[in-house]
Amino acid sequence: MKNYQFFCDFDGTITKEDTLNKFLCLYADKKWLDIEDDWIKGKIGSKECIEKQMQLFDNVDENSLNEFIDSIEIDETFSDFLNYLKSQEIDFYIVSDGFDYFIERILKKYNIVGVKIFSNKLEIKNGKFKTSFPNYNKSCTPGSGVCKCNVIKSNRIVTKRVLYAGDGLSDFCAAKNADFLFAKGKLLQYGKSTPIDNLIEFKSFKEITEYIKML
Repeated sequence: MKNYQFFCDFDGTITKEDTLNKFLCLYADKKWLDIEDDWIKGKIGSKECIEKQMQLFDNVDENSLNEFIDSIEIDETFSDFLNYLKSQEIDFYIVSDGFDYFIERILKKYNIVGVKIFSNKLEIKNGKFKTSFPNYNKSCTPGSGVCKCNVIKSNRIVTKRVLYAGDGLSDFCAAKNADFLFAKGKLLQYGKSTPIDNLIEFKSFKEITEYIKML
């Protein structure tokens, strides 16, 4: 047994692409780009950004939404990675600033069950998206829907070391709370510029598995 906990981003980390961004690109009013630009420039937090973007949809077709979600692919080595963590009794948590509706359906497609998920909530009511943010923290500096730092701190077991994997802006704060950081994309650039100790670049979960075996 290895004495670790593993917290992991979802979109662009477990999935091969950012699910929500792709969905917005394909189906949302182009106003979503202006809202996204405000977020990138720091004018609004990610919670406000997501709330505004999800209001741009009218008459949501649940079947079309599900067909889109079912087209999303994950890292082919992720299931084996989860099996390895289970064999080592390493607790695993998904910490995402995306939506449970997307995450749960994608995992179900790959027969992945029993994973603890911290994310924003999404429902479809009367042809519109209804969002809620049970993991929001008013003190969260970037204004994220899910305060990843708070999730880690609230679930951290003091006798265990924290492993974290991510790829984007929403992972910056969480990265500072990890003993080992597996990073790609913007998170990797951030980790190199900060700099962050125990920064490990990865492309697949197979690489992460091999690294953990050496710890």
